[in-house]
Amino acid sequence: MFKPTATAFFKATMLAGAVALSQTALAGRVILNHDEWTLTDQGFSVATPSTTNFATNLASFMNVNGGGCSLLVYSNNFGLTGSSLNSALTGAGCSVTYSTGAFDLATLSGFDGVLLSGAQLSYDAAVLTTYVNNGGSAYIAAGTGATVAEEGTAWDSFTDAFGLDFGPSYNGIIGNLTMTSGDPLLAGVSQLFFNNGNTVGLFGSNPDARIIAVENGTGSPGLIGVYDHDSRRVTPAVAVPEPATLALLGVGLAGLGFGRRRSR
Repeated sequence: MFKPTATAFFKATMLAGAVALSQTALAGRVILNHDEWTLTDQGFSVATPSTTNFATNLASFMNVNGGGCSLLVYSNNFGLTGSSLNSALTGAGCSVTYSTGAFDLATLSGFDGVLLSGAQLSYDAAVLTTYVNNGGSAYIAAGTGATVAEEGTAWDSFTDAFGLDFGPSYNGIIGNLTMTSGDPLLAGVSQLFFNNGNTVGLFGSNPDARIIAVENGTGSPGLIGVYDHDSRRVTPAVAVPEPATLALLGVGLAGLGFGRRRSR
């Protein structure tokens, strides 16, 4: 009967640990902005350079695996199609594609992140959910007006799965607002422009969802919310092993040590 050596057992355990690590690091990121005006040409003009810093941070944040950055703007809304945003994203090293065609997993999988706002077009919540669970990122800006009454419901069919939720109607928040968050997504961002939006809140008790910006530090309403899986929280390329994975690695190391003692 074949008896595996300690070295073979160790290699198998290491492989199991590597698989476990890859599985825990799959989830991508979700960013909700209560209003589309932030990244418009006007938003850039009245809150410079904070808006440029926000767009640059956003590009890096959505590119969870590092390396080359490729983003899809799936929108015809002015909140995402301005030249200032394009310059900021390309300046951050991203290629930017504008398309409102097919919205399927095969299409989205060719991009690190997808940005949405305004009319939903062929948007499919199930497709977007699978895309993010596979490691992609999604940025959604609400408050667009054209579908404001249904906007929360339309996007929430996706966002609720990640612990975030849009409010059902305008919140009346207008102007350059001070940003006091210490979140990395808002690093170098002291103010951002808003012009009425759908308040961002938490849905359920997802530990990976959080509100990172509120109206002038008052605690509510929420302006920007983020879903960021804990395996991505520190450094995307270096996931922290889960306890079960550490246990597997420990058993493998112990087996290797036992094999060495026997050989002596």
